[in-house]
Amino acid sequence: MTRGIVTRSEPEGAQTGAVLDAEATPVPTRHRRAWPWIVVALLTVLLVGGVVAGAFAMQFWSEAQRARAAVERAAAGIESLRADLDAADTAQLRAVTDEVQANVTLAVRTVDGPLWDIAMNVPFVGQNVDAVRRVTHAVDVLVDRALPAGLQFMAATDFDRLAVAGGGIDLEPFRQVQSSIPEIAAAFTEAQEIVAPIDTSTLLPEVSESISDILGFIDLATPALGVAEKYLPTLLDMAGSAGTKTYLLMFQNNAEIRATGGNPAASMIVTLTDGKLGYVDQGSSQTFYDAGTQGNEYVPLPGETMGIYLPTLTRHSQDFTFTPDFPTTAQLFQALWTHTTGATFDGVVSIDPVVLSHMLAVSGPVTLGDGELLTADNAVKVLLSDAYERYPAGADSDAFFADAARQVFAHLTSSSWDPLQMLAALEQSAKEQRINLAFTDPAAQALAVEFGLDGALAGDTATQTQVGIYLNDSAVSKLDYHLATAVTATCDAAARTITTTMTMHNGITDDIRSNYTLGYRNRQLGVPRTTMILDVLFFAPPGAQITQTVPARGDVARWERSGVEKGNTAVSKTVFIGRGETETVSFTTVLPAGDLGPLRLRHTPTATETPVTIDASCNALFPAASGG
Repeated sequence: MTRGIVTRSEPEGAQTGAVLDAEATPVPTRHRRAWPWIVVALLTVLLVGGVVAGAFAMQFWSEAQRARAAVERAAAGIESLRADLDAADTAQLRAVTDEVQANVTLAVRTVDGPLWDIAMNVPFVGQNVDAVRRVTHAVDVLVDRALPAGLQFMAATDFDRLAVAGGGIDLEPFRQVQSSIPEIAAAFTEAQEIVAPIDTSTLLPEVSESISDILGFIDLATPALGVAEKYLPTLLDMAGSAGTKTYLLMFQNNAEIRATGGNPAASMIVTLTDGKLGYVDQGSSQTFYDAGTQGNEYVPLPGETMGIYLPTLTRHSQDFTFTPDFPTTAQLFQALWTHTTGATFDGVVSIDPVVLSHMLAVSGPVTLGDGELLTADNAVKVLLSDAYERYPAGADSDAFFADAARQVFAHLTSSSWDPLQMLAALEQSAKEQRINLAFTDPAAQALAVEFGLDGALAGDTATQTQVGIYLNDSAVSKLDYHLATAVTATCDAAARTITTTMTMHNGITDDIRSNYTLGYRNRQLGVPRTTMILDVLFFAPPGAQITQTVPARGDVARWERSGVEKGNTAVSKTVFIGRGETETVSFTTVLPAGDLGPLRLRHTPTATETPVTIDASCNALFPAASGG
């Protein structure tokens, strides 16, 4: 019998089994007696841990609230600094600045505490703790490095004190703060690097919302400061810091539409000398007729380019804006003025009456020479429609327009207005493609390119894929004040095509009677004088091929034109749009192979805003899309 094996039929085995059982019993007996104590110990550990965790949480919550309150006090102090700047209270400035820095220091010490190190490793909580810590450190950098220089900059650039008599800006404060901008820009760059790892999509809503304003401010200010650091010396030079600069200011008349806006019949020569504006002269198309220079060609363009346009593009100033390439327009005007008066320009600036209306919304109304009050609400209608009913002779309406431009210019340069609001008005105008700049100085021209204000045809598709659809009036009229347009773009990613469509509506009313407004060429083409005759001009990106146009032919067969300008293939077709009618023209283009830069859809600005729609089907072809 094997030892330890017990059966009920063997009495000795029962005894032997009892002995074995007695020997084996102590171990399980100890376990049965020990387990309550183990459970109690575990519960105690858990209870103590819960108390500790609770205390930890309460302490951490207290610290978080303390850090938040410190940052909020610092933010409130920064807000109050602007008022102290206006009051020029140096002692108060110093006291508030010290308080701001003390609050931020307190916040940093708090978020750098050991509890925050522990909390950063807690699942679902750690990323929120890390985000708060990073934002606090970023604020610390900005307050420590950017605030002192920023205060100096704000104090020196108080626009209420910068305006000079007769119009202009005192440049001396800008020269003084020029050296501080690199430090401010570097601080924002460092702050952006600190907060860059934050993924707001993983944060609790309360945390994400509380830090969103700071993150947005850093993201917005950092590139702007980089541009300011890069271009402030150029801006000072453009403003005449090192000597007088002379500029031609063109006014494009959207009532007689052209590719970049309208007939540039009125213009003004101004100077900037150490920031002070000066008026030199005014001109119109009549100026060049009187001088005998109108009708002459001073800047010949390649034959492949001239094939796109009427031959008057290079011979008549009214048609210099036929081309959507603003540098070409500026070159044509430079040459014409030089041959007419000997004048040369450091730059050419183009705006339209809608820009003036945006600016008047900030500066307030201006009284014209005939006593009429020109406001933001009536400026476009008065200048582009009413003037032609009131002054049916072309010379009279041109004179009215020139006077209005001079009066508005004088008003804007002598009245008091909010510079930030004016900047917003100009940004809106630029977004609507109503401002174009061209400079002879390469640094100034680089600035215009940086801000997308150069109005140039793109030379390739690397930095942008530029597609353009433009309008030129061929009725010789002022009908186009009543024109409304919309532009859409759709894509076929598989075929690598983009289709650009413009819809045009003629909304002329029955009360328009002026012969100067109604179409001059219409009768010879057999259409009513209220019918718009528009050359619709389409430019494909460099390397692209135009494969289809709808309609296939325009309304005037002999005016079908095509060519190439600065590497961009273009076609032009003429459409008639009767009163109350709507016409649509579209162009399909096969895009070049390879990676494409962001889509930029350019169009002609009209007297009203042009809605631009880029379909989601284009997202697969372009990294980003823009109607500006």
